[in-house]
Amino acid sequence: MNYRVDARKETFEEVTVLDKPMLFTCLRVDRSTVPKGMYLYEVRHDDYGRGDPCQIGNWILVNHWGTLISNEPLKLIPVPHRDNAFLDIDPEKDWNYEGIDSTLKEYMEKHPPKKDKQRNHER
Repeated sequence: MNYRVDARKETFEEVTVLDKPMLFTCLRVDRSTVPKGMYLYEVRHDDYGRGDPCQIGNWILVNHWGTLISNEPLKLIPVPHRDNAFLDIDPEKDWNYEGIDSTLKEYMEKHPPKKDKQRNHER
């Protein structure tokens, strides 16, 4: 079953990833429900069973940890011959749970979409 939640109806955790405020859910999010100007990425966890987020990609198939939504794009590294790109992260330095729940609407009020020429992940 390939179930994805509606971003407009979900409650997310606020996180800071790579010094940027973002929203996180452990669920998969339907891209078509993400408002224009927002960016959706999926997160991979480590192979060691600790549950540490270790990689961000356009999409994640194996070791899916969750979904990030951001008001600005991330610079991912393209993978040759695949329609995907990734960025390795250090869970100790690059990821912080803020302990606050937020809806997408609340996040967008605090962090409006930023205009950027890179639009490959934008909804």
